[in-house]
Amino acid sequence: MEEISGENAGLRHDGVRPPTAGSRYLLGNPSGGLVGEDVLKKAKSQSRTDADNVIYGIYANEDKGLFVRINDFFVDRSKVTLKDKSYFFHMLAVMVDAGIPVVAAVKSLANRSDNLRFRRVLRTVAYNCEHGSTLSDAMSRFDSIFDEAEIGIIKSGEVTGRLQIVLFKLSEQLDSRYDLNMKLWSAAVYPIAVLSVLVLVAAGMLIWNFPTLLALLNQGGFDKSKLPFMTSLLIGIQGVFVGYWWFILAVILVFYGVFTVYVGSDYGAVRWDYFKLKFPLVGSILRKVFVLRFVSILGLLIESGLPVLNALNIAGSSLSNKLYKLKVNEVVERVKGGQKIAESLYDSDFLFPSEVVQMIDVGESSASLARVSEKISIQYQKEVDNSLRRISSVFEPLMILFVGIFVALLALAVMGPIFSLSTVVSS
Repeated sequence: MEEISGENAGLRHDGVRPPTAGSRYLLGNPSGGLVGEDVLKKAKSQSRTDADNVIYGIYANEDKGLFVRINDFFVDRSKVTLKDKSYFFHMLAVMVDAGIPVVAAVKSLANRSDNLRFRRVLRTVAYNCEHGSTLSDAMSRFDSIFDEAEIGIIKSGEVTGRLQIVLFKLSEQLDSRYDLNMKLWSAAVYPIAVLSVLVLVAAGMLIWNFPTLLALLNQGGFDKSKLPFMTSLLIGIQGVFVGYWWFILAVILVFYGVFTVYVGSDYGAVRWDYFKLKFPLVGSILRKVFVLRFVSILGLLIESGLPVLNALNIAGSSLSNKLYKLKVNEVVERVKGGQKIAESLYDSDFLFPSEVVQMIDVGESSASLARVSEKISIQYQKEVDNSLRRISSVFEPLMILFVGIFVALLALAVMGPIFSLSTVVSS
């Protein structure tokens, strides 16, 4: 090749000087012109923003405008649901089972996720896996999304070479938890909605309707001593709310603050969780839910190959109730001392029913604790479903009756004086 020298040194054979590090122009466009570096940066930033290729700790949006900052604030605090995780683990299991590498599978699922925060998390997980992390280690950096039980199950699958199997089982368990949460929410939303509407109706009548009624009674010279009891009671309540609303609001705020501090303390949290477990109707269902969650996670962890002590620790930490956590911690210490799990649970019939303890004892004796735990979880899933159906069948007619009585009393309190006043005026 002929060397170009002299004043033309550094030019290509087509007469164009190649770009240097400090050059403003980098690439040619299809029409033969040159594209500016600032234009390229803007296009690159825009394409990344549109695709949202955020990788936590590695790449953030280059555009730091107010809108992008607000968007990132809400995205990074959005919720990743059990349904999102269940779908991810299921599809990851399918792809790994088909022979697709884990990193490629996670990248593909990240691009398909509708949850923007989860998409960013999965891209970060894939990036860390590409740079030497295992899948469980990469996920453990997002402990607000992947809990300790999920990380432990995946880690055991990586160690034993059964990753796709444990991912399938983990997906099934998350699906069951999601369905259970929806059933609990469905059972609770009806009475909560009805009571909220009744409170709003009562407050509206006290604020707007009763002042008008009082004005009519005063103008008509009606003897207030002859008012119906319900009317007198509501007038008294209305007077208290109007005259002392600031005091009532202060009491509510103080009570809320004291309650928050109390529940935030170790002793208060234990007492509050104990109260919830003892609450009529609801408490028995909550106890079944916690037993179901404990045995299902324990069985899955043991089946995945984790040692019993590690499985107990992780299963206990997954429970939100302090009483159950304390009891499982006590069981762990006893097992370390040589006791069996069942022996450590015999004195806690309130938290773990005797039939559950007996089945755990059978599982330990026959070296089939994982299989027995699965049977317990299936049985308790049925019991929780039946309990929720029974409560719903009782609550719905009771709420209808309560609403009818409430409406009748309000009608009596409002319409009674009006009829009496119209009688006085006509006579």
